Amino acid sequence: MTDDGKLTSSDHAAILVAQLTAATIRRLGLGLGSNLPGRLARKLSPTVLSHLSAQTARGVIAVTGTNGKSTTSGILSSILRTAGFTFAHNRQGANLVTGITASLIESSNWKTGIAADLCLFEIDEAALPVVAKEVKIGSVVVTNLFRDQLDRFGELDTTARLINAGINQNKSTAILNSDDPNVSQLAPDVTHLFFGLENILPSSSDESNTGSESSKLVSATSNMELSYCGKCGKEISYTTVFYGQIGHWYCQGCDFKRPLPKVVARDVEVAATHSRFKLVIEGKIEECVLPLPGLFNVYNALAAAAAAHHLGASREAIRYGMKEYSTLFGRSERLTIEGKSIIVQLIKNPAGATQALASCVKDSKAKVLIAINDNLADGRDISWLWDADFEQLAALKNGTMIVSGQRAEDMAVRLKYAGISSDQIATVPKLAQALRQGIDSLTEGETLWLMPTYTNLLDLQKILKAMGYSMNCT
Repeated sequence: MTDDGKLTSSDHAAILVAQLTAATIRRLGLGLGSNLPGRLARKLSPTVLSHLSAQTARGVIAVTGTNGKSTTSGILSSILRTAGFTFAHNRQGANLVTGITASLIESSNWKTGIAADLCLFEIDEAALPVVAKEVKIGSVVVTNLFRDQLDRFGELDTTARLINAGINQNKSTAILNSDDPNVSQLAPDVTHLFFGLENILPSSSDESNTGSESSKLVSATSNMELSYCGKCGKEISYTTVFYGQIGHWYCQGCDFKRPLPKVVARDVEVAATHSRFKLVIEGKIEECVLPLPGLFNVYNALAAAAAAHHLGASREAIRYGMKEYSTLFGRSERLTIEGKSIIVQLIKNPAGATQALASCVKDSKAKVLIAINDNLADGRDISWLWDADFEQLAALKNGTMIVSGQRAEDMAVRLKYAGISSDQIATVPKLAQALRQGIDSLTEGETLWLMPTYTNLLDLQKILKAMGYSMNCT
């Protein structure tokens, strides 16, 4: 990598070919052009990513973690835009090295390169050390660490090692979730900035806000990953658990405990369609409204706020950028189809699915369509369905729940064991037919909560395009 980011003749050629390829792909309706142009560019010039990224005045910030990468980087992009930054961002979510290369090239001029303040990259956990070898990443935001696609990542310690390697490669500043012991103990030898929740108001203390006290306790601690003290090795304990293993933690064996966050959300209120909280940065308070449901999205917003603060954005820009955030492709995305309301929330692992379900059941007029595939991009192992808290859906008494996708039958069985009666479950494997049935079933005031795995989400985008509708970033 050249220190000044000066482009070579091969870089110029790679950028031009990649841009022409992306334009052709989109013009022919063959896709978004978010990966192939990057692959071609890297073959023509292996230095194109490193040279382009080195041209930005403020360098590179990366967002990684199991859940929330796209939403966190999306909220951060909204804040940075409000604050007046110019930046390159892989907003379509192509977060491997080829997709990141393609997105950076899209923001470039083939003659002069990139003219931007910084690069904002959402990066897959396994890709982080790969990208870090080519790109000098100044800071890395880590949202959380849960089990995800065990056939690809293995257990959590493997994922943690990959992220550690990516952070340590450039001694990046680590912007970490203090409430997740699997995250807050990462990369102990670099500079840290921690973010975390202080409290949730009683009306929002249980995301589902339904069911017995015992079921609430099970829901709060479901998907908890075992965490161990980095100093003495004993299992982590908690004074407060928000969800999964995320909460106020400490070690009973020594004095090690949750680091105090410098960017804090307190008095959190979570509703079916939005969230409110007080954002505290260096003792100053901003009253924030986030147009997204779910406690997990409050954490995403808090991670984005911490990153924006680190980059120099004002508290006012952070508050306004959150309020004006427009959802990304399939991440709590609201659509109006034929005058009817649909919310699309990608699900892909137990923790994320449990939190999406918790938001859904806050809507007393919710109807449900769950679409499960087991393609490579989804993860071949669907045993995670049994770890997600689908039992929450038993609280909904609003008609038929539709299951679709390649593993529709498996999902139907899972719902039966979750307490949903057989006559309340419709198995419709073809997603287009399932969507049609779901839309037709809606009456005034009702919303279809559509929860697909990744390749179903891509299929949904094509189905809606054929109907004359577009999803965000597509």
